Amino acid sequence: MIKTGSFFRKTVIEGLRKDIGKSESLFVVQYSGLSSVQMTALRICLKNTKSRLLVAKNALIRRALKDSSIEGLDSFFEGPVALIFGEKDIAATSKALSKFVKENQSLVVRGGFYNQRILSSKDIESISQLPSKETLRAQVVGALQSPLAGLVFTLKGSLNKLVIVLNQIKEKK
Repeated sequence: MIKTGSFFRKTVIEGLRKDIGKSESLFVVQYSGLSSVQMTALRICLKNTKSRLLVAKNALIRRALKDSSIEGLDSFFEGPVALIFGEKDIAATSKALSKFVKENQSLVVRGGFYNQRILSSKDIESISQLPSKETLRAQVVGALQSPLAGLVFTLKGSLNKLVIVLNQIKEKK
C-alpha cells in the first residue's frame, strides 16, 4: 500500500527539481498579506515575462534545492514563501517584481539565484534598473554603427569636394 502523503511529497519535490533545473533564474518572495486576487495579478504579471510563481511547503522547497545542488538560499525560507522561476530575461522578471512590490507592499522579495550566484533583494532591485536585452542590443548596434556612419559621411564629403574641384577644372579648360 502506497502512502498518499509520501507519494505526493515525492511528486512535488520531483516537479520542483525539474522546474529549478530548467530555470535561468530563481526568486524567493514572501507573499503573506496578499489576497488571492493580488496573487492572481502577480501570476499574470509574471506570465508576461515568461516567469511563473509556485507556492509549496518550505521543507519541500529546501529538499528540491538540496537535490539540485543549489545552496545558500536557506536563510530566505522563513514564513510563507513562494518560488518564482524565470525562464528568460532576469531583468524583465526583476522589473515585474519591483513594479508589483511598489504597488503591493505585502509582497517582499527575499532573494534569488542566478548564474551560480546568490542574489540579495538589493541585487534584484539593481537588476530591475537595468535596461532590457533588446534595449542593450540596440545601444550596442548604435555604438558600433556610429563610427561607421561618421566614416561614410566623411568619405562622402571628401568625394563631393573632389567632384566640385574636378568640375571647376573642367569649366576652366
